[in-house]
Parts: sequence; C-alpha cells; structure tokens
Amino acid sequence: MTDTVPRLPRATPWRVLAAVLSCGLLPWSVQTFADGGVPFLRFAWGGLSFSPVLYARTLTEYLALSGSPLLVPWVVAAACWVLAVASASLALVGREDPRVTAGLLVLAGAVNASVAVRFGLQPVRTGYPVGTLALWAVAAWRYRASPRE
Repeated sequence: MTDTVPRLPRATPWRVLAAVLSCGLLPWSVQTFADGGVPFLRFAWGGLSFSPVLYARTLTEYLALSGSPLLVPWVVAAACWVLAVASASLALVGREDPRVTAGLLVLAGAVNASVAVRFGLQPVRTGYPVGTLALWAVAAWRYRASPRE
C-alpha cells in the first residue's frame, strides 16, 4: 500500500533561508481604491505606486514624510520579518530554532493583516493581505518540516 499523504519538502538550511527571504519579495498588501485609482503595493521594504508614474518609496522615507498610524504596525511587521531572516540564517550554522523562525513569521503576518484591514476600513479603499498568506504558509512549512526532538 502506498503512502498517500503528501510529504513536505525537506527543510534544508538554504531552503529555509530562501523561503523566508522570498516573503520579502512579494507585496505584503495590495491596496486598491473604489474610485478606480491605481493600486498601491506595500512591501516589507517600502511601497510601489503606479500613479502618475511608477514610483518606489522606502519604508524609512514613509516614516520621514508621514504621520500615518499604519506606519508603526508596518514597521513592527517588517522588523518581525527581518528577525525571522536572522533566525533562518542561523540554520546555516546549525543554531536555528524552527519555532522561533515560524513564530516570527506568524507575528509578521498577523501584524501585516491588521495593516491591510485597517487600510480597508477607510472610505473607498480595500487592502488585500497577500503577504500574510505567504508569511503564514512559510511559517507552517518551517514548523511542520522541522524534525521533532
């Protein structure tokens, strides 16, 4: 009888680091406007606007230019992700605790979801927490693919 349970890819140190890093390449939220405005992509590092031209602004620029209450949780989510990258990097020297890496990714995803939801509560705006799904998927894989002691 064959085993029908799908197996997770083995969590080698390089795969772990690549998976955690890839979460920073995806947009963490896609923010749209009901009036037909061009969407805004929010990443861990900053944001991309397409109106009137393609424009990238780093998170530090947003901190300097804006007093938005959404900036603090955005920074917290980005910091959790950076710490998860650091934790995953420890796998390269055999010192990573998968629970820490997964936990930091879960926290980053939860805080990111709160930013997207709070953006969507504003009139004529919607925020889709795309990055939250990626962060949580990598966290689940990292936790489940780790060997149990």
